[in-house]
Amino acid sequence: MFCRAFSRAGNFSKINNLCAFGLKIVPIRLCSNNDNGKIPEELNNGSDNYEQDIKSTILRSSLSYVPKHGWSRDTIAAGADELGYPDTVHGLFQDPGAELALFFYSSSNDSLSQLLKDGTLKCSKENNAELVKFLASTIQTRLLMLQPYLNQWPQAIALLSKPSNAPHALSNLMTLVNDICYYAGDRSIDTRWYTRRIGLATIYKSSELHLLQDSSQGYEDTWNFTRRAVEECVKLDTMLESNAQLAKDVVTASVSTAKNILGFSWNR
Repeated sequence: MFCRAFSRAGNFSKINNLCAFGLKIVPIRLCSNNDNGKIPEELNNGSDNYEQDIKSTILRSSLSYVPKHGWSRDTIAAGADELGYPDTVHGLFQDPGAELALFFYSSSNDSLSQLLKDGTLKCSKENNAELVKFLASTIQTRLLMLQPYLNQWPQAIALLSKPSNAPHALSNLMTLVNDICYYAGDRSIDTRWYTRRIGLATIYKSSELHLLQDSSQGYEDTWNFTRRAVEECVKLDTMLESNAQLAKDVVTASVSTAKNILGFSWNR
């Protein structure tokens, strides 16, 4: 349980002692000159998940400080300070920089998912050319969400590649590609379910790395790279439809290759 108190260490200690006896401490906010002492509505709902609500609110506020402080504890402290919390609130986060990067990744996935649901990004399913256009456009839209943090994204990649964070990062990536495949019309239940998602994940991560080094106007080099990669992936998928054994072989080979490209080939 998160116990909210003023910034004096002694007060934190007293509050934590109360928590040990099962007392629920209602989160409060330090007053500023502009808020008239009001508690933010999103933190005043009495929910059992109020600690997670507070963390999410702080993480959301912290994103605007990433260009200045990177994916770091200082960024979390700045975001908390903006909301009127003491900078010691970063103690809520075991790995502040990584948790902030994961929060951004998940939030961006949600934004893309909404664009897919409401038809802003839509696959006509008429032919392979339309499928290529949809997949390339969707990947481009998702990658552009990195634009405000491109200079700091290599740091995020490094943080998310740590063994302790990689499973969560991989889960976010697979959620992303699964949403794209679903709205592209994929309802497969055979080996193609795996090859399509592994292939798309590999294309996304490769395009992401390409984007970080792209100095072309409007990132045209990256979008051309993405389109060519998607075209090859669609051609391969067409071949796999008529050759089950080839599909199994591709899955086996793809897993090893994808682990290296995705950055998750650590030794346990």
